[in-house]
Amino acid sequence: MRTTATAWGAAAATGLLALGALTGLAHAAVPRPAPPAVAAPSPEPAAGALAEAVRRDLGLDAAQARLRLAREAEGARTADELRAGLGDRLAGVWFDGGTGLLQAAVADAAAADRAAAAGAVPHRVARGAGALREARATVSALIGAGVPGVAGWGVDQRANRVEVVRTVRTPQNEALAARLAAALGDAVHVADAGADAAPRQQAGDVVGGEKWVPGSESPCSVGFSVTGAGGLKGFLTAGHCTNDVSQAAYGKDGTRVGTSNKGGGRSVNAREGDMGVVDVDQAGWNVAPRVSGYGQGDVTVTGSADGIVGQAVCRSGQTSNWRCGEITKVDQSVDYGSVVVDGLSYTDACSAGGDSGGSYVSATGGRALGIHSGGGSNTCGSGGETFTIFQPVNEALAKWGLTLATAAPQPGAVTVSAVADQTSAVGEAVTLRNAASGGTAPYAWTAAGLPAGLFVDRSTGTVAGTPTAAGTSTVTVTATDGAGRSGSTTFSWTVGGGSGTPPVLQNPGSQNVTVGRPVSLRITASGGSGSRSFTATGLPAGLSIDRASGLVSGTPTTWGSRGSRITVTDGAGTTASADVTWFVFF
Repeated sequence: MRTTATAWGAAAATGLLALGALTGLAHAAVPRPAPPAVAAPSPEPAAGALAEAVRRDLGLDAAQARLRLAREAEGARTADELRAGLGDRLAGVWFDGGTGLLQAAVADAAAADRAAAAGAVPHRVARGAGALREARATVSALIGAGVPGVAGWGVDQRANRVEVVRTVRTPQNEALAARLAAALGDAVHVADAGADAAPRQQAGDVVGGEKWVPGSESPCSVGFSVTGAGGLKGFLTAGHCTNDVSQAAYGKDGTRVGTSNKGGGRSVNAREGDMGVVDVDQAGWNVAPRVSGYGQGDVTVTGSADGIVGQAVCRSGQTSNWRCGEITKVDQSVDYGSVVVDGLSYTDACSAGGDSGGSYVSATGGRALGIHSGGGSNTCGSGGETFTIFQPVNEALAKWGLTLATAAPQPGAVTVSAVADQTSAVGEAVTLRNAASGGTAPYAWTAAGLPAGLFVDRSTGTVAGTPTAAGTSTVTVTATDGAGRSGSTTFSWTVGGGSGTPPVLQNPGSQNVTVGRPVSLRITASGGSGSRSFTATGLPAGLSIDRASGLVSGTPTTWGSRGSRITVTDGAGTTASADVTWFVFF
């Protein structure tokens, strides 16, 4: 014990020295970096324009911005995993910039456990994704083609309900509010945002965010370079910029770059969305996989993704140039007065007329997120309501079968998380979740050497099934990304003879945790007979174990090292134990 205490004291002293140099982060809107003994997330390489603009527009210093981007990259990977694995049991996700953790709204206890195991903070909610879709559909049906004073509506993922935004009270929308309350009760909320919240569509070598001009009309901005069938090369932009069929399109230098909405059929400015395509069909012009950082360094586009509420995002447009903020809403219906558009997302960045069609990219990884559609009355310094609205890029790519122009896959090799040796019993159902990072998601999963009766889900990497024969296997689980790069992990899997074998508790190893930061550690066991129950002694203050599931959870309150013993007991009273050392940092 003396040796352990001495080692802990040295580690704590090292941690205090490291934290002393970062005192400025203690009261910031992002979590304090973990001490050296705790593995911090590795930031994805961020272009200088992204990192600097996030620092400037979110009010962070350089260290806070780096930590924010690292936490957000980790949260985005977790969100992809939960969407793939939980389906409609996941009611929504959002990123909390204050804690640096992904938040997950889930409909049942099993989904909450899975979210916690993946590294998210679960929130049990009354309405799942299906119920929210039905509520939103009811709201859309009652609003129809629009109601005076109603600016938009959509799901508020944090509040687990549909929110209707109105800018002014009118007899029509007062009657609507009464009908909504009668039909949906507390599943809908009418928010009075004020007149400044009325949205408006902003009219206005191909590089995202730079100027292009439809014919003799007001200029717009380039979204993202794309290619398509038949040798098509072009760029995505706003649908309200491409409404004329086969209109000449001019580049930032005034020369013709191509044809907007060539032949018709590739421009939408209606309920379906606000998106269009310009064919780059003039000699000498190339489509570039970049977004202009307007003097702060261009951003290389590495892929596309769906935005997450709370995620940092940067926008490039020819009028207000390079601006950043956070996504505040997704999948919203917006009434611009002349048209209602579904499926749009909001941010708290600013914009101005002529930014329409411009690029939205994630602040981590250079992923394309959206195309600028509209915004509030604040045009980056004019005063008024500050918000922007974008059309998700993946919807536009899918609609016309287009491929985003990218320079390279997401940085980094594909890495599959290590898996401890597994022990189970014949006839006992098992589930083993796997995770990967790096490369370009989504991944295709394979597994070799699985015990008879088990299989791997190709899209999620989860191994499940019921072993049918005893024995020991060497298992290799592999994830392959869209560029053909792969990573693997190898472990042994021992299947016992089933009923009558004693229980086996898998030791999770030493744990590094932090005061004030939530903990979720699943303890797994196999073998034995009947139902199992879990107990623990010596856990750090603030932590407890669920007897039925073996989930250790809570928030540590006191720093120091603790030795705990975790025990599983089967239906026959046979036990197995594991000793776990906890290092609680502050």
